[in-house]
Amino acid sequence: MGDAQTKQAMRASAIAARDSLSAAERARRSVAICDELFASVASAYEASGRLSPTVTVYAAMRSEVDLDAFIRAAYDRGWRVAFPCMQRAAAGQSMCMRAVSFADYRDGSVPFIKRPVAPFVPAPEDEARFPLVDPREIDVMAVPLVAFDDTGARLGYGGGNYDRYLPLLRPDCLVAGVAFAEQHVNRVPIEPHDRPLPRIIWA
Repeated sequence: MGDAQTKQAMRASAIAARDSLSAAERARRSVAICDELFASVASAYEASGRLSPTVTVYAAMRSEVDLDAFIRAAYDRGWRVAFPCMQRAAAGQSMCMRAVSFADYRDGSVPFIKRPVAPFVPAPEDEARFPLVDPREIDVMAVPLVAFDDTGARLGYGGGNYDRYLPLLRPDCLVAGVAFAEQHVNRVPIEPHDRPLPRIIWA
């Protein structure tokens, strides 16, 4: 079996394992992951006097780790929170990050949060409402994944969006994948463009 087929089979297996968790269990473990992520960010930035880091999160799809508890804690501390936003590009779609206010997050009507994989075409007023975030301004990035191994290798959904975005971040950006224990595998097949994660928080 080639790497492409191996990855596809691994995706199916890991997603099935993730889906097998009850909603209550996913919620409980998601909160534990959020607590650890928040503690890591707070100790890394607030202890050093940087009280308002820019953090990028994601809107959970299906059975992914739900970061709502972390997101709300970040807003409570006055941190700047941004979400992935898909935009049309010459080669199909590319990913950018747009800042979202707590009022808009709480309202639940942000288009690229409601439909994370759909391309977002901003109206003129959206550019001010959801400003683009330069990758070099990002202090923390929480990365979703399908499967991971002990080396930090990450298997995503196959679009390569995070593999292309991660190299744009500052070297000191705190990057952490988040996952459930059921998504751990012995070895993720990697290709030259794949980007291992320096840290994965799982429960």
